[in-house]
Amino acid sequence: MHSTSPKHELRKLARSRRAAISPKQRLDAALALIRHARSGRMLRPGRKIAAYVPHGSEFPVWPLVLKALQAGCRIYLPVVPASGRRLAFCRFDQHTVWRSGAYGIPEPHHPETCAARDLDLVLVPLLAFDAQLYRMGQGGGYYDTTFAFRRQRRHWRKPRLVGVGFECQRFEHLPTDHWDMRLDAILTEAGWQYPDSLIRP
Repeated sequence: MHSTSPKHELRKLARSRRAAISPKQRLDAALALIRHARSGRMLRPGRKIAAYVPHGSEFPVWPLVLKALQAGCRIYLPVVPASGRRLAFCRFDQHTVWRSGAYGIPEPHHPETCAARDLDLVLVPLLAFDAQLYRMGQGGGYYDTTFAFRRQRRHWRKPRLVGVGFECQRFEHLPTDHWDMRLDAILTEAGWQYPDSLIRP
């Protein structure tokens, strides 16, 4: 008999919750995210923001991405490497071209890239999150690996890591491993969640 890990069971539950969200709820949530991003002063001209290409039932960030472009932000999208787990970040603008990428997700290509350390803010996709701002992803470890360098810093923690998801993806407590990434904030259709009142995106 094979035992099933707590993370595996939670991923199944989180996927089912996310998949049950109706198209109207998804659209309403995407528009609410824009309002919250504005109230949190996230969309500042010249800011380097990494987003993601939504896949399956992931939170639809495209409306927020387009609003960020209008606000003068520089948007970058992740590119999964052929080997290893460190993501590259490619510029998204009118010159971006698309190709078939890993896991069936369209992959952007652009002459301009940005190192993970040089980003100002990263919108991180997730399957689940908890009150301590721990994130559960798909299990590939790409974000944990790419931003592991932040653990070596005591004060300056650029880029800020903001998890993006639906309120139904909130859990009281997630099982964690030592390599799991803790986020700086969570942004859902209900608003911002911070570890304390002093941290802002």
